[in-house]
Amino acid sequence: MTDTGSPSDTRALTQTERSALSALMDRLVPPIDDLPGAGTMALLAEVEAMAGRHAPYRRALLHIADALGTAAFSALDGAAQDAAISRFEKAEPMTFEAVRAMVYLAYYGNGRVHQRIGWRGGPLQPHGFPLPPFDELVLETTRKRQPLWRQV
Repeated sequence: MTDTGSPSDTRALTQTERSALSALMDRLVPPIDDLPGAGTMALLAEVEAMAGRHAPYRRALLHIADALGTAAFSALDGAAQDAAISRFEKAEPMTFEAVRAMVYLAYYGNGRVHQRIGWRGGPLQPHGFPLPPFDELVLETTRKRQPLWRQV
């Protein structure tokens, strides 16, 4: 059975909710050295795109937006934001985990973060792990076998 969610799952986030979610993202992944936090890096669009592709993530994002997506949350100092986030995490652990996963995926998928942590993305070959030269002898036993099919 496909879970399509409810009609309210398709509503757009308000600007107030986006601001609060960006603040939440900055609390989950704060700035370090010259790299801004996840919210300041404008990764909310990526989180919204992920949520748009997966109904459970969409519901989680809307649920946390309903709970924390207010101007009051954005106006809180960091410690008070952390306390509000902690209360939400304790009350709704699965929803919180889904949102945290999206934030981490967006953050650690970002090229600036890759550069900061020394991650080299892209295909492993031809510049990946060194491979020994291929040894044709490993195929010798297979070559000696009779075919597993019959000739027609």
